[in-house]
Amino acid sequence: MEDTHDQTLQTQPCHQFSLSEIQIATHGFDEESVVGQGGYGKVYKGSIKIGETYVLVAMKRLHSNSNQGAMEFWAEVEMLSKLRHCNLASLIGYCKDANEMILVYEYMPKGTLEGCLRKGATPLSWLLRLNICIGAARGLDYLHTGTGTKQVVIHRDVKTSNILLDDNYAAKIADFGLAKVGPTNTSVTTGVKGTFGYLDPTYFLTKKLTSKSDVYAFGVVLLEVLCGRPAVDTTLKEEQWGLAKWAQDRIGKGKLSKIIDSRLRRRISSKCLKEFANIAVRCLHTDANKRPTMAEVVAKLELALSLQKKVDPSAAKGKLRMKALSFLKADVPKLINSMTSYLAISKPVVLATSIVDADYESGGHMVHFDGGFELSLIELLTASAKILNEKPYCRTYVAYLSDGSQVVVKRILTQLSQNNFATAVSSLGKIRHMNVLDVKAYYWGRGETLCVFKFMINGSVASLLKSSRNKRGSITPFEWRRRLNIIMGITRGLLYLHTQEKIIHGDLKLSMILLDEDYNPMIANVGLSQLMPATRQRVKKNCAPEFSGSVNATEEVDIYSLGIIMLQLLCRESAKRRKRSVDLPTWVRSVSKENWSAKVFDAKFIQETCFNGNSLVKIMELALQCVEYDPKARPTANDVLRALEQIEV
Repeated sequence: MEDTHDQTLQTQPCHQFSLSEIQIATHGFDEESVVGQGGYGKVYKGSIKIGETYVLVAMKRLHSNSNQGAMEFWAEVEMLSKLRHCNLASLIGYCKDANEMILVYEYMPKGTLEGCLRKGATPLSWLLRLNICIGAARGLDYLHTGTGTKQVVIHRDVKTSNILLDDNYAAKIADFGLAKVGPTNTSVTTGVKGTFGYLDPTYFLTKKLTSKSDVYAFGVVLLEVLCGRPAVDTTLKEEQWGLAKWAQDRIGKGKLSKIIDSRLRRRISSKCLKEFANIAVRCLHTDANKRPTMAEVVAKLELALSLQKKVDPSAAKGKLRMKALSFLKADVPKLINSMTSYLAISKPVVLATSIVDADYESGGHMVHFDGGFELSLIELLTASAKILNEKPYCRTYVAYLSDGSQVVVKRILTQLSQNNFATAVSSLGKIRHMNVLDVKAYYWGRGETLCVFKFMINGSVASLLKSSRNKRGSITPFEWRRRLNIIMGITRGLLYLHTQEKIIHGDLKLSMILLDEDYNPMIANVGLSQLMPATRQRVKKNCAPEFSGSVNATEEVDIYSLGIIMLQLLCRESAKRRKRSVDLPTWVRSVSKENWSAKVFDAKFIQETCFNGNSLVKIMELALQCVEYDPKARPTANDVLRALEQIEV
């Protein structure tokens, strides 16, 4: 049996270590090397040699009394050898020697989520907890959609101790010893296994396992993150032992605020809290069919994160204002040039000068959207402003408010009725996603139509890319990991627009991707084409070949634009390409894959310590799929995101 497994694993990216190699790495299984312990055995930290390089790893040694026997051991080895995702723990190798069964993982410096939530541990901020939950949810969604194995993978032991955290607190799902593989959308009849406190009651009673059993367990994880207490706590009164039942009872009685971890009190936005608690309770529904999918959980958690960021000082609201003030005092034109690659700025203009007269208050209507910021009508209409961009149907300003902060204002120049304008903008005001720039407020009056957006201090990706390629250097290095995060963020935002809002952007480009205070990408100008007259004129170079204007914008058009953005972020300065008068996809395809590192990829990548040529090649190949001439040959936003999440960087 063991020989069969060994033969199967020879084709997998998984190393087989000898017992002597493990003993050297653990100093003979020295107790000082132990970093964790559970029912399966002990986990040791050590460095192990792979080729010519020593790698820091965590080695899980199963003892003879463990519930995880040889069957579970091989199940985990084979499972993790097939799965690749940024939110799954990476299996580096294994050792099966005599009676020893040892699994070798990448080392996670921050340990488990369970450990970080314990009283006495350094408290995790609410924003950090939200990001950890989102990462873990993405990992489970990947398993449930069958992307890696063409079959659904049910983890069957989702819990905080099986969510590991890397040095940046990125979540990684671990421990696949109990995982089950099965066809999509069906149940698997199997013996009940898992951890008390996380077990799905439906699965426990019927022995029918589905992906919704993982969803239930994840609901318990969400409650642990919110409440700061374990799934089962026998030190409490008996009726409070089980977290799931206790928390749901309290929430049902309107006492949600009473169950929050004391370290988080008065730190969670009420709207964020309501959204978070709602999705946790839905995960725990007694009817498994009424529980959400993990894709829905991801979307709701991202919404909760965006709601928290709007009011959380640590998410840089205060920091943003301080940055803006310091820039304004130093050099206003420099601030504007750094935030966008739009047209040169003209002389300051006062918005109110030629728009409304003294009695504008009786002739105008201003609407703030949920989650907006405080901004009075008179403050908006009398703010000094500078033009960022001017088009036939729209003019964009940055407006300077009396408190020193700024907002971006788009003036729609086409004639629109109040009803048509309000209807269109109101639908856009409901958009909530961490990678989509939402409308904060709008004004209609005296024939004037204005849309107000948050000011992005770090400008556009276009401006950042331009400054990073400047021979004089850049204040903000534009390293590869940042570019990859931008690509993934844009893709997530695009997936949300296509699937949740049914909106086609139609004009996606680097200057439309703005960067918040943490350099997270925000897709701008979403849905504004609804306010512009349709045109059949060829819009932009580098746009999809079938695209002739907003009248025939499709998801495939947006995917083509995403592919162009990916290529622009991957490639070096494109002067040679312009001299040949060919578009970017054609130029890249003209260079053989073997020469991409030397001729195509940005030279800065190769100088970075995190450089991974294989990953860059895979992303380049994905970008080229996005810019296929035939729209039907292009992947969907969901396909692109799945592929990106599987690429190891």
